[in-house]
Parts: sequence; C-alpha cells; structure tokens
Amino acid sequence: MSKESFFWTELLTWYTENGRHQFPWRNTKDPYHVLIAEFLLQQTHVRKVEEVYSQLLLNYPNISELAKANTLSLEGIIAPIGLKYRASRLIRTAQMICSQHNGIIPNNYNILRQFPGVGDYIANAVLCYAFDQPVVPIDTNVIRLFTRYFGYTSKNSRPRMDKELASKIRAHFDGMESTRVANLAVLDFAGAVCTAKSPKSLQCPLSKKCLDFILQKS
Repeated sequence: MSKESFFWTELLTWYTENGRHQFPWRNTKDPYHVLIAEFLLQQTHVRKVEEVYSQLLLNYPNISELAKANTLSLEGIIAPIGLKYRASRLIRTAQMICSQHNGIIPNNYNILRQFPGVGDYIANAVLCYAFDQPVVPIDTNVIRLFTRYFGYTSKNSRPRMDKELASKIRAHFDGMESTRVANLAVLDFAGAVCTAKSPKSLQCPLSKKCLDFILQKS
C-alpha cells in the first residue's frame, strides 16, 4: 500500500471510531450555523465553544436577527471564550449578507472573503462544511499532520501563509468527491493524536509510515 493510500485508509478508519461527531455544527449543513461555528472556533479550543454556540443561536436564530443584534449583548455571549471583537465582526458580516445578498450566505470564496473577519480558513470551511464544495480549509492542525507525515517543510516563518505548502497539502485531497469527511478526520486526528506537544506517536496508527516518527527512531 502506498504512503498516500495508507494515510487515508488509517486516518478515515480512526475517524469513524474516534471522531468528534457529537458537536452540533458537525451535524448540519446550514450555512448560517456553520458560519457561526467557524467564527467561534477561530483561535479557540473546540470544547469551549459548544455552549456559546448554542446560546448564540438561541438568541439569534437566523442571519436577519444577528444583523439587528446589539454589540454589547453579543459580546456578553461570546465573553466566556474570549476574543469579544468577534461580536462586531459577526454583526457587520450579517448586515452585509442581509443588505447585499438578500440574507443568503454566498457559496463563493471571493465574496465570502469580503466579509469582516472571514479569512481564507473560514471561507473554505463554510464552502466545505455547508456547501460540500471540494475545498480544503487549512489551519495549523492540518499543517502539522501533513508536514510530520509527509515531511514537508516551509521557509515561511508563518507556514499558514505559505501558498506552496498549502498547494502540496491540497493535492492530497484531489479526486475526492467530497472533502468534508476527510477534512474533519484530519482536524480530529491532529487534535487528539498528532498534537502540537507530546504527540501520541506510540499509539498513532500512521506511525508506521510517518516520516517524522521514522526519523525520530533512526
């Protein structure tokens, strides 16, 4: 079995048994719900987000209600997970979607990028998880797994900004009918096994062909 085939076979098997399927934003393709989740998940540990996510949707069940939100009230909901500046960005984004797109969240990358706080990752995440487009949201977790396993390196002090590295990673998803499950598997595996500190190498099902692990043993 090739290094590539081994990677996806083992990873997807692991995800079926161990993935974080319980999070509510994983069980919806509602673009509004996905957009809210991605805003809240930014730079925030996933397990802290669930209560805030539910509370926000309870208070603002749709994009038009969010567009009318009071900034201080929304900041109060977001406060437990920090980065309260996301409140004003969410409201402004909702207002732009309502005024410019009839309250319908666009399924176009370039349009999504025009909204406050929507960078490359959030735009691709919305397209992938809400619209099932074959795109790959790349964050530090994704980069860590692919650089360790395949031995990629980056000369960029901020690998997330390395377009060449991103292109190499995205090539591994080519040919997939849907990247949704594959993306989620990568995120969960990087968060649970291939962690930034003290990765669980001895329990890792990918270690047999992981370049980083092989080099450590040699």
